[in-house]
Amino acid sequence: MDRGSARRGNRVRGFAEGASFAPPRGAPPSRLVRRLLHVARGARPRAGGRRAQKARRRCDPGRALARAADARRRAPCRAGRAHGMTPVFLVLVWLVVAMLGVASLSVFERSSRNRVRLDRPELAPPRKVWGGGPLHPPSRAATARALAGFARLVRRRTRVVDHRPGLRRGSRVLGCSALVLGLAMLPIAGNWGGAPGSALLLLDLEGGLVAVLLVLLAMAFARIALGLSERSAWSRMGAARQTSRAIAGTSLLVLAMIPLAIDAASLRLHDLVVDQQQTLWPVAGFGRLFGPEVAAGLEAWPLPAWNLFTQPLTAILFAAAISLWVSSPRADVPGAGLVGITGFGLDADAGELYWIRVESRLAAVFAAGLFVTLFLGSGGLPFLDPTGLVDSAEPFLGRGVPEALVTLLHVSVFAVKLVFVLFVASRVARMAAASRDDRSLRLATRRLLPVAWANLLLVAALALWLEGLPGVAS
Repeated sequence: MDRGSARRGNRVRGFAEGASFAPPRGAPPSRLVRRLLHVARGARPRAGGRRAQKARRRCDPGRALARAADARRRAPCRAGRAHGMTPVFLVLVWLVVAMLGVASLSVFERSSRNRVRLDRPELAPPRKVWGGGPLHPPSRAATARALAGFARLVRRRTRVVDHRPGLRRGSRVLGCSALVLGLAMLPIAGNWGGAPGSALLLLDLEGGLVAVLLVLLAMAFARIALGLSERSAWSRMGAARQTSRAIAGTSLLVLAMIPLAIDAASLRLHDLVVDQQQTLWPVAGFGRLFGPEVAAGLEAWPLPAWNLFTQPLTAILFAAAISLWVSSPRADVPGAGLVGITGFGLDADAGELYWIRVESRLAAVFAAGLFVTLFLGSGGLPFLDPTGLVDSAEPFLGRGVPEALVTLLHVSVFAVKLVFVLFVASRVARMAAASRDDRSLRLATRRLLPVAWANLLLVAALALWLEGLPGVAS
């Protein structure tokens, strides 16, 4: 018997036994069965194929309402994803700016060490025997120097009985954490697209200036604790002098920051930056006197009211106060005949030298970034309105791309200003003489503090006088 007759025999046997030949329960019905059921229910078969059906679905008002509701439900999710990307962008910006500042500061320090001074030949770098050029390590030894530095970092530490390891570790953590929080408070990115609104900040505090003082106090406590944890009496004496520097620097810094808060009527760092991006009020007032055309031209090319121009004495006092925080006192080591930095770990081994340099450079970068924020308008450019750039480029590129470019421009300008301030500070430190610690404290307490009080009273009186003028208030 062939296969066909066997299949027919099985089918007949199945009918006789009452078996069902319906498709499995989970299988979908065929296209012919769906069409027959549709006709049996009294409805007409849809013509035009799948394209016509899709067109009718798109034109269906009920489906359009359902899509709108679904879009409204998905909108918070998309906004949440965009809000979640903002901290990632800010962290990347923070890392790039901090690394750029540390790298540029190391380059400036190296160039200052290798620069020849004709008036101080004893400070000149070592020279080659033949040729007279500066003596540098050969470039072929760069890999060996890198491996040697890594070996110093990972080798077993030297245990000193008089050291207090818990105090040292806690001081390192406190100092580095304070500097990281301080850098996170700086308005590096400004607003998105330069438009008024919420600031792009990792840590936006209403009392930003007070938080800056707390960060500097934490950094001073860390340095004092490091000096006290050393076994050398010179380091402990340096820690005591670091305490006196912290007290003098705090008083001078408070008197230098109060005029800024009075001028901006706020303690928030972003509000201080926004206040500096406005038009300089004396220029605007003189422009109104010469007619509306001159006033319109000044509004089109705004001259920013940077605190460096409006309060130059405050900027000088702030630079002197912040230098007391960043720098450390020096102590003579008579046994070795050297001059070492106290309070940083004078007795530390070669492995901690890395952390000493990182902390000192991060402190310098934070001080420079704070100066850029408070006196140079953060990432703002003079004679440039960012909202005008976005509006002019919107017909061609849309709204998102110009806003992103303006934000990146703000970050780039902030980085350039930061590098410029670090360059000027390194050159001033190179040209100026290293004064003794007692002379620096005497200068700060007996000369700069009275000047800071006079500057504070002058700014407060000017603020009260300008508040009563109708032209300035408008």
